[in-house]
Amino acid sequence: MSQNIPEDVLTAHLEGEAVLLDLKTKQYYQLNAPAARIWRGLEQALEPRRIVEALVDEFAVDAATAQAEMERVIADLRARGLVV
Repeated sequence: MSQNIPEDVLTAHLEGEAVLLDLKTKQYYQLNAPAARIWRGLEQALEPRRIVEALVDEFAVDAATAQAEMERVIADLRARGLVV
């Protein structure tokens, strides 16, 4: 499940959250803390299981919940063209 971030998507990390700017569409997206952690994992090209582990550690959720959230966030990012 390799995800690539297009070059025309810029990121600013702010106090646990993230703001994305899609230069193609000129749209901003604000990510909450869990979604921002998933985004950082994508930026670091972490394996999906490593992103899930980070979510479990940082947000005190079980692995199944973390996996489902990661899949939901990535599907949403993909639908918006923010990852390919």
